[in-house]
Amino acid sequence: MASALSLSDARARILRTVVAPLPSERVTLDRAHGRTLAGSIRADTPWPATDRSAMDGFALAAGSGLAVGASLRVVGDSLAGKPFVGALGDGEAIRIMTGAVVPAGADAVVPVEQTSGFHGERVELRAAVRAGQHIRPFGSELVAGTEVLAAGTVLRAAAIGVLAVLGHTVVEVRRRPVVAIVATGDEVVPADSVPLPHQVRESNSWAAAAQVGECGGEPLRLGVAPDETEALRALLQRALREADVVLTIGGISKGTHDLVQQVLGDLGVRTQFHGLDLKPGKPTFFGLPPDGGRARAVLGLPGNPASSFTVFDLLVRPLLVALLGGDPGEWRAQLPWSGAPWHANSRLQAVPALLQFGPDGVRAVLVKPTPSGDPFGLLGGSGYVLVGGQRAPGETPLVPFVGGAAGVWLP
Repeated sequence: MASALSLSDARARILRTVVAPLPSERVTLDRAHGRTLAGSIRADTPWPATDRSAMDGFALAAGSGLAVGASLRVVGDSLAGKPFVGALGDGEAIRIMTGAVVPAGADAVVPVEQTSGFHGERVELRAAVRAGQHIRPFGSELVAGTEVLAAGTVLRAAAIGVLAVLGHTVVEVRRRPVVAIVATGDEVVPADSVPLPHQVRESNSWAAAAQVGECGGEPLRLGVAPDETEALRALLQRALREADVVLTIGGISKGTHDLVQQVLGDLGVRTQFHGLDLKPGKPTFFGLPPDGGRARAVLGLPGNPASSFTVFDLLVRPLLVALLGGDPGEWRAQLPWSGAPWHANSRLQAVPALLQFGPDGVRAVLVKPTPSGDPFGLLGGSGYVLVGGQRAPGETPLVPFVGGAAGVWLP
């Protein structure tokens, strides 16, 4: 294994090497949730398209102001789906509902609670009125041509609503990256098996598949390859042929049965780095497949659950964001920290941490350190604190925080 690469350099090398987003495709709005926009969405008209009432009450002409006790003649109604026809004159009012069109001649809406009520041919004002109150003016929220959703936006529920408001029932989105996942190891048995003392249930590919889905990708679990060259080669050939990104889990260290890098090399994968200055995650591998195939990147993740999970969040997640046309961002924030003590190490440490919101702002709370083979230590974290070198707790009030373990990402 060559000299270990820093986490920042590894991330930069991956993003610099695999830069072009995937092609786009068109999907109907009912299938757009969670997808990534391929192009920006702009408003084609001003919004609101007319003056709209922000309250249930009475629309009237306030002019320079109406005093408490003023009495106005009620001449009609304006409902959200049935506007008032005509214009208001002095001394007149109409009943109006939230979202309804404000008619010509009216320049204010009085909430019904500040009047004598909806019943009767006249309404008495019980609060002073000023022009413009409780009206959403024409074009006050968006002017025509305003960018509403940028390219690279992940379409969550609010964005789906906005697309419907703007009439986009078919949306141009990035194709989901297919991520093939190949787990390795003779000691690994299916999750529904009862393992012998020397065996372990296969969990890493299940966790990685869920992480791929959270990123907007399409996971392709290809099963477990034994520590045997030909079976491993067959799975990796399929992965390189059918996926945009290939993830291997385990078999990437220096052991006599760690065969992944050798087999990948035989298949034409060119090593870009092998080894991270990171705990957990030291054996991580990154390579580029032969030109002309579908796959764009190959990453070999360590076999320990915490290592595999952590390296995915720190390196694979930003890669998938970039392939979807999004911005991986600066990927860290400086936050004060507290929580469980950690032990200094010669390598950078990615320690699971939870974001805590309090009266003094946001801080990162470190969870109790656990071995990299412990799959339970990640349950309490929403991201990672990056603990550098030989520094001891308390030497700096701020630490880099990288989101990801529970779907929290700070760009």
